[in-house]
Amino acid sequence: MKLKDFISWYEKLVPLEIQEDFDNSGIQFGNLNREINKILISLDLDDNCLNRAIREKYDLIFTHHPVIFHPLKNIIEQDNSVNTRLISAIKNEICIYSSHTNLDSVEFGVSDALAKQLGLTNTKILDSHKNNIGYGKYADIEEDFAENFICDLKNKLNLESVIVYGNTNRKIKRIAVLGGSGGHLIENCIDTNCDVFVSSEFKHDEQIDAQDNNLILIDIGHYESEKFILEPLRQTIQKSFPDIKIDVNYLKKPTRKIF
Repeated sequence: MKLKDFISWYEKLVPLEIQEDFDNSGIQFGNLNREINKILISLDLDDNCLNRAIREKYDLIFTHHPVIFHPLKNIIEQDNSVNTRLISAIKNEICIYSSHTNLDSVEFGVSDALAKQLGLTNTKILDSHKNNIGYGKYADIEEDFAENFICDLKNKLNLESVIVYGNTNRKIKRIAVLGGSGGHLIENCIDTNCDVFVSSEFKHDEQIDAQDNNLILIDIGHYESEKFILEPLRQTIQKSFPDIKIDVNYLKKPTRKIF
């Protein structure tokens, strides 16, 4: 399979046209006629991912977060920099493709994977656009105390700790989730009468808005909120390309530790 054939297939499933204006999803670099026999899927192109791709001779690294997000004024090889990883990938003839906000907003995307991991069913789109496109999911659960839900969440997501903002000494029913940074959808949570919002990276003023509207915020971490899309994505690609070896690369260590 050539890279251009893979891209053509994928962009029919997850169109580039639905990405946000600020985004840079799509081919980051590579030869479109390159034969692709091995794909490594990762949220980010970190050193661990790149070194594995080089060592195990992957032809394509598929990342969620774009490797080239801001315009490059120059490419200089420095220790532990994006430029260094780009140069290494080019030297080793590894192509890179990224799918960011378009994968966030498709119906079966990042937030859907998080919702399924939590066992949410009959979900609706939190910030709905046309054609079942939009950000976040929400659903009702059997009414329970917030602290019980938090304990259950930690078990289902395999988390040692989470950051919680709000009054947890009450019953809850409607849960919203968003993979990635969630502050911009707090108003949507309030408008849809959600009791809990599971996401990451809430700012101080967003915490205040949530508290004033009796909305509990649960910050599980950016990486932790998005990583559950990786295996479903692998399975989707594998189903269409059974002869291609496709693997997932996870971070070896947690991205944060709360003492």
